[in-house]
Formats: sequence, C-alpha cells, structure tokens
Amino acid sequence: MLSRANIMFAEAKAAAADLIYFFNLAESPVAGGKEDPADTSIELDNLGFSYVEGIPVLTDIDAIFQAGSVTAVVGPSGFGKSTLASLIPRLLDPTVGTVRIGGVASTDLTYDQLYDRVGFVFQNSYLMRLSVRDNIRLASPEASDEDVIRAARAAQIHERITKLPRGYDSIRGEDAQFSGGEQQRLAIARSILLDAPILVLDEATAFADPDSEAAIQQAISQLVVGRTFVVIAHRLHTITDADQILMLDDGKLTEVGTHKELLAAGNKYAKMWQRYQNTQTSSYEETIE
Repeated sequence: MLSRANIMFAEAKAAAADLIYFFNLAESPVAGGKEDPADTSIELDNLGFSYVEGIPVLTDIDAIFQAGSVTAVVGPSGFGKSTLASLIPRLLDPTVGTVRIGGVASTDLTYDQLYDRVGFVFQNSYLMRLSVRDNIRLASPEASDEDVIRAARAAQIHERITKLPRGYDSIRGEDAQFSGGEQQRLAIARSILLDAPILVLDEATAFADPDSEAAIQQAISQLVVGRTFVVIAHRLHTITDADQILMLDDGKLTEVGTHKELLAAGNKYAKMWQRYQNTQTSSYEETIE
C-alpha cells in the first residue's frame, strides 16, 4: 500500500509541475507574432536569469547557434545548464537579455510560431496515464498509427513496446512500465513525430543504463540531421563531435570552441575532460576485475 501511495504521490508532483508550467505560459504576455523567424539559428543576447531576485543563476550569456549546427552545453552540476536549456523554448523567460530564434525575439513569437520550430526533451520526461500510442502522439495528435510506429522505430523503442502485453495499446502505469532510459526514448519519439527544426535536449542520457544510453544515442543521431541541435550533456564522450561547445561555470560562459580547441586551450573544459576520462577508466577497470 505504501509503495502504491508513493507512486501516486510522485505522479501527482509531476502532474502539478506540468500544470504550473502551463499556467505560467498562460500568464506570460502572448505576442502578436507579426514576423516569422528567418531561419533556425538561435542567439542569446546578454542573457541573465534569476529564480530569486538578486541571486543570478545565469549572467551575461552571449552566444550564437548557427542554423543546422550542433551545440553542446557543459559544466559542473548546478551552474545553470538546465536553466539555459529552459530559456530557449520559453519554459522560462530571461530576467535580462533576449533569446532570438531566426532573428526574432522569442517573446515576440506566438506559442504556435515558437513550438512549430522548437522541440525539447528534458531529463524528467513525464508519461501520462494513457496508452503508449497516445503518449507518443501527444506531440502531434493528428498523427497516424503508422507515423507513431515510425517515430518509435527511429527512437529505438519500438521493439520494447511490441513486447508489452497490448503493444502500443498498453497503458502507462497499468501494463506498461518503463525505465528512465526508456522514458527518454519515448520522449525522443514524440520529438521525432513533432519534426521541429530546432531541438533542445537536456541530459538525455541522465537516467540511462549503458544499453539504454547506446539506444538513445542512436535515436539522437536520427534527430540531428538538418536540425539546429542544442544538447545539455554530462557524459562528455557523447559531444566530442559538436560544432561548438559552451562551457558554463558559476552561471557564466567561460569557454566556447570545438572539443579539440578547448582541449588545446588547457582551461576548465580540458580539466573537466581529464577528470571524466579518469572516471571512465576507473569504472571500466572495476567492471573487468
């Protein structure tokens, strides 16, 4: 009984978070949407954000993500990476500065204009108590069953779904239970179905075991092509091929460059990479002992 109560409480908290998010959207001023973005580039102009007045989480962030490029955001935990990710799709609005999509301030776009262009997968992807099919279809309610299956295949989750008692008709929480990594793949399937030209992923492999991580990375490879892609990462080996890497430390942008450039510079990113490599080596040695 206690276990069931805990599950219900966790679901209630997740649902409450969703409601708070939507209420915040409703309270935000809805712009006229007179101008469409010229492309899928993203610009962060003198960006700053505070959850509590006078205590900045992000300060003076200036960056440009070229259309069709892959940008990775890295840094120590708790120093603003997820907040930065939330600002791009307007889950949060900046305290100061501007986020521009295709040259247009995000606050000057209607939500239809914004979310036709920007998709996002965050580490706490929530599944509703619906069929698996309808959970994926939340991104595009008019999608056909064939489109849903195609998205699930691309997200490397189709085989797992077919093993459920009722396949795609299985209900999350009844005859469909998913690990954290599997939930991430379902969220990626939603994004594939949405087909937004800009995609923000926040710690997509945060809850993944090694098998799930490999599947998620394969799913992400399906998403990257032709999109402006922003990924918040803590598993650094997944972002070494990014077009640019932004290093955040204490809420400030301290380094920008490719993986090779930042290693050559020998600053905080290079030190973080070395610590990460040492951790990976230690984990491997423990596994084979």
